[in-house]
Order: sequence, then C-alpha cells, then structure tokens
Amino acid sequence: MGDNLTCRKVRRNEMKDLVENLVLGGGLTGLALGRFLGGETAVLEAEKIPGGLCRSFSREGFTWDIGGHILFSRDRGLLEEMTLWLGENAARGRRDNRISYRGRFVKYPFENGVFALEPEERLEILLSYLGRAAKTEPANLEEWFRSRFGNALAEKYLLPYNAKIWKRDPGELSLLWVERVPDPPLEDIARAAVGIETEGYTHQLDFVYPRRGGIQALTDSLAESLPGLRTGCPALEVFREGKSWTVETPEGRYRSRRLFSTVPVFELFRLLKNVPAPVREALRGLSYNSLITAAIGVKGEVLPGATAVYVPDGKILPHRICLLKGFSPLNAPAGASGLLAEITVPPGDPLLREDPRALAEKVISQAGEICGFAPGDVVFSEVRTFPYAYVVYDLAYGLSRREAYDYLGSLGIRTAGRFGSFRYLNMDECIADARRAAGEVGR
Repeated sequence: MGDNLTCRKVRRNEMKDLVENLVLGGGLTGLALGRFLGGETAVLEAEKIPGGLCRSFSREGFTWDIGGHILFSRDRGLLEEMTLWLGENAARGRRDNRISYRGRFVKYPFENGVFALEPEERLEILLSYLGRAAKTEPANLEEWFRSRFGNALAEKYLLPYNAKIWKRDPGELSLLWVERVPDPPLEDIARAAVGIETEGYTHQLDFVYPRRGGIQALTDSLAESLPGLRTGCPALEVFREGKSWTVETPEGRYRSRRLFSTVPVFELFRLLKNVPAPVREALRGLSYNSLITAAIGVKGEVLPGATAVYVPDGKILPHRICLLKGFSPLNAPAGASGLLAEITVPPGDPLLREDPRALAEKVISQAGEICGFAPGDVVFSEVRTFPYAYVVYDLAYGLSRREAYDYLGSLGIRTAGRFGSFRYLNMDECIADARRAAGEVGR
C-alpha cells in the first residue's frame, strides 16, 4: 500500500467499441461509481495510482493519509457496506478530537467541551447562548453563528476557525452548508457550562478505519474489483457524436452511451468545446481552496489516543493536526508517532510557492508547541500540495453552481463527488452520491 509503491496498470480487457458507461476520474467517488454501475463500465483515471485524495504514502515505517480520513455515516447501511469493502482489514476506533484553545485542550466539538474552560468563561458562553436572538433572518455564516450560538461561542471559536479553514470572512460565506455544523441542544450547552461532560456530533464518535495500509486500503479494494479501470489515462477531449459520447485519451478513443464525471468540474469544462460564455463566467464564480499537508514522523508517543487537534488560532499555520496512530496503531512504528498538519490556501496563495523545507520547519515548530514534541524528536517530514481540496460556499456559490450544472445537465452529463458535483461532501456522502448517480441510470 502507499504511493511509494508502483501501481500496476490494470490490463485492458477486450472491450466493445461502445460501452454502456464511461466514468471520468478514479478517485473514491469514481471507483465507487464504477462498482455500483457494474457491467460494461470503463473508469478513466489520469494518475497512475487511483484514489484521488483518498490515498496514503509510507516512509520509514510510518503511514500517512492525504488529510484526515475516517469512515462514519448517519446511514448505517452505507457504513456497513464500506466496512465490507475493507473485509478483515476493517478496524473500529473512537474519536478523540481536541481543540487547542489559549494554551489548553478543549474537547471537540467546542460547544460540548466548554466544561474545560474557566468558570467565568463558561458563564459568559451560557449567558450569551441563552440571550441569543436574531433581529432579522441570518444572511450569511457570521450572522447565523451569532444567532444560533450567541456572540461568545461565535467569537471564541466558530468565527476564527471557519475564517481560517475557508480563508474567507464568515460574513462572505453562505448558509448552504450549515447543516454540517454540529448543533447541540440547549441541555448540552447548559451541562457543559456547569462542568458536566457531554458528547456532540455523535454519528462521528465511532468510526471505521483500515487496520493497515492507511485509507488507501479502501480505494485499493475498490480498484481491484474494477476490470474496466484504466490508470495513467487522462481525458484530453470530450465530445458528443449522435447518441454516444467520445473521450479522447493518449491510448485511443473511448465511446459510451452514458458519461459520468467525478473529476473537478473545472477540468471537465476544460475538456468540453463550445461552452457558452455565460456558463464559463458562472464557472469562474465557483471558489475552492487547495491543501498543503506536512507529514511529520516523531520519536515518542505524542498525545496517545488522540485522533486530531483543531487549531482556531490564525497565527498558527495548520487548521488541523491529525495523529494517525489514533486511527490505527500500525500507522507508526512502536514508540513513535505520525502527525499530519493540514493548511488550506486559496489557489495562487504565496504559501504554495514557499520552500517546502522552510515551510516544514515552521509547521514542526508550531505543531510541536501544541502537541508536545521538540524539533529534535522529528525523524521525517515532507510537505505536499494538492490543488483541489475544499469547496467554498461563498455568497456567489448558489447561482454560479446552478448555471454551470444546469448546462451539464442539458448535455446529459451526470456528475458525482466533492469536486465532480462541487459540493462539500464527506467520504460517506461521496459514496452515497455515486450510488445515487448509478441509480439514476434508466430513469
């Protein structure tokens, strides 16, 4: 497992000139979609290794994922199916996420963990929560946070953390994704404020994760079940001929009755010709963030049992530090710890051009102060960048997305996945979206 290994290219079987289904993109969603569609389905992946962001790499006995990936879902049937894909490699864990706040750790989510604060601050949060009231209907994320949680919770954690991860003022973000925000009942806030521990966001509390191989074990399992997967096969052009679709690739043309796309929508539009100017303008109205990760291998046990630390402080580069041994003990050697620091940046941000070694030194210093290790304890570090990571729901999102995707719908192109459908989806939601797209065939 891991992208330091050579991925075998799936041998091309004899295929008919015209297949039933063609899927662009072999990330998690594309692989799941290929599995759900079955039959005569070709999945084309530009990279030599499938999996997209659900990949892992191994160095010196450590295994790191690209970001923090665990399997959980409100849909118990879907979670069981994902677990079956891992087979005997599936292991269960329990979340221990923490928030670094003013020199102490607060249990995640913050509103359930305020019992860790000083009594005066707890009282401030409770009174602010009880006195919250919106004079008008909230029009943006900042107004929603203040009206739903009160000014104290908003200003201490929710606003700074969201400004940091989205790299936008929360007043510039829409409400189209707020159902994802943990929303505890009054009883939980009151219990936490008087010092009684509570649990929030409970559908994430217990999770499934591969025992070995990192999260790539999941995508490897899917890939091995797909005879129609083609890796190292980027699409160069997409066009319609009569009732079928043709995709030009370096190894020849693929023709299909139905076309599905899970690649970033910007890449899909690059492949299409004669797109109307208003549609291309709408596409330019869609915003996203890239991701910088710093993988750090450390001597010693760092925060044993913890799964992640969230960092709302804007002066600290990472917004989250994942402790991969908290996902599986096999992600790091005995007596050592693997950390992954995540930094979101808008495309073109100067941080993307910073020297990786200098950036790693900064992250190591900051992560060490938070998690309790010294730079001299570090045995390995590596910085990587990924162009597509987070969909940003700014105030232009709704109209821009509608126009772009109405056009794709008019062409008969089905989309799925985080950047395929341009929605902020977790892993389980990506797989559910693949199942939905496959289920629409024939309707």
